[in-house]
Amino acid sequence: MPITWPHIIEDDFLKDKDFNFFLNFYNQNVKDDGLGISKNKIWLDGNVEGNLSKNYLILFYNNYRTKLVSYLEKLAPERLKLAKWLELNLVWTGKNYKYQIHEDSPNKLLSVVIYLYPKENIGTILYSDNIGSNKTEIKWLQNRALIFAREEGITWHSYQGDGKSTRYALVVNVRSDV
Repeated sequence: MPITWPHIIEDDFLKDKDFNFFLNFYNQNVKDDGLGISKNKIWLDGNVEGNLSKNYLILFYNNYRTKLVSYLEKLAPERLKLAKWLELNLVWTGKNYKYQIHEDSPNKLLSVVIYLYPKENIGTILYSDNIGSNKTEIKWLQNRALIFAREEGITWHSYQGDGKSTRYALVVNVRSDV
């Protein structure tokens, strides 16, 4: 039975120049059974921290804010007033790494997983519960985004490498402080 919890799939999520910008950070030196994360934050008041340039992070915020807000309005409009900052994480998943079935933390109001590299890998896997029932994979396609708003006890998911190559994704989260 396919997963029915609310989510959106959007192909060609990033503009070409942004997609190519993130490709420049691909790092295949992650251990085969390891995970690498580069964390970057943009607060709604304009403060920025992270490994990417401040100017780029502000530009990203300005270019994608409206799109992100529209998805949050669609999936969880009651959370709009809670939004305080954006998180942009570059995530490298080693070819043999498996991240367990989980729900996102409560302060993640909206999650957007954008597949960057390689051309083929395993996408995000959705489940109907925390033991892995009713598994559905959101197929990997470069620049495809999986978008969802965390729901307690509902939005179970995992990800893993394909045993062949490092999986590289951009994870954008709209977050609250609570």
